Amino acid sequence: MLISKSIYSSKKIWKDTESKYAPLFFEDTGDAKKNEENQSLFQGLKIMEQGEEYVEHMGEYPVINLTLKSAKQPTFESAYGKIRNAIADEFQRHQYILTSEKISGEDKKLFEKIADRKAEYDDYSGALVFLCKCLYLATDKKTVVLIDEYDVPLENAYFRGFYEEMVNFIRSLFESALKTNQHFGFTEEEVHRMMFY
Repeated sequence: MLISKSIYSSKKIWKDTESKYAPLFFEDTGDAKKNEENQSLFQGLKIMEQGEEYVEHMGEYPVINLTLKSAKQPTFESAYGKIRNAIADEFQRHQYILTSEKISGEDKKLFEKIADRKAEYDDYSGALVFLCKCLYLATDKKTVVLIDEYDVPLENAYFRGFYEEMVNFIRSLFESALKTNQHFGFTEEEVHRMMFY
């Protein structure tokens, strides 16, 4: 599932608090105590009064939560470096899945290279689909993908003169993760039911 800032902005309901709480609502952290802590944040809020069709999604999915706001840089190399770091940070956040026997040794090596910021350009451009795959293999659940400030790298690149380089990278990063990814995805109706109460 992709929930982007532009969707919320167009509906006039995206706020900083929602961007912080959406991952906490959906994410199964793999740690029962942490999941309970996250769920307690929603007690007394309206979402808890909306019925089981909403509450059943709480703490149920692996979540990739990526913000690209730091990619506002003067050169492609610097902007790419910031995006690479954001991706690596998200891989580090999910290192707990490396204990899964369902993930191959080769995939674990690539996972660690990306997390350690030692992977190649092509590895980072395909990192979101790869992380979705690893999360799915480890949890048997499709992944919720939250991308905030996705437009920052492109807008900045346009004005700084490296748009083509950035659009090629962003296209590879997002297309593989959001269009052809079998380990991610909910129908538009499912997204609407989960997000709009």
